Amino acid sequence: MNIKVKNIPHSMQSELKKIQMKLNPLLKKNMKYGFFSTVMIGFSVINLFFLLFMNDSFPISKIALCIYALIGAIGFALMKENKHNQKEIVKMSQKFVLERMKKSTYLTDARKINYYQKVNEHPFLAMNVFIEFLAEEEQRKNSSSHS
Repeated sequence: MNIKVKNIPHSMQSELKKIQMKLNPLLKKNMKYGFFSTVMIGFSVINLFFLLFMNDSFPISKIALCIYALIGAIGFALMKENKHNQKEIVKMSQKFVLERMKKSTYLTDARKINYYQKVNEHPFLAMNVFIEFLAEEEQRKNSSSHS
């Protein structure tokens, strides 16, 4: 999750870096699990297919069947763990965003509640809502400093 957006204020960049630093370990782990699960499942399915259906000349080895099935099972377990980690990433980012919104002194409580509802209703869009929130906060900061 390397967020690189041009032409955004420094304060927004620092907030995005904070959330990025918090989520980085889980994101790296999630990418590894996703890659290895895909490779292991593909490897086992292809080998099982050839072993069971395309193998006319060699006797089917029960050991090879077990090994390929085990590799596939591990791959599916990693995929399930990957999905669990994705949910955890969404929860962590949602929690961070809500806590940061709560700390804001520039937005009214009504605006904060509006943003809370958006984040809670659509947790997968929390980052978009957070950027929108930061933009409004920055705008309010600038307008209050000019007054």
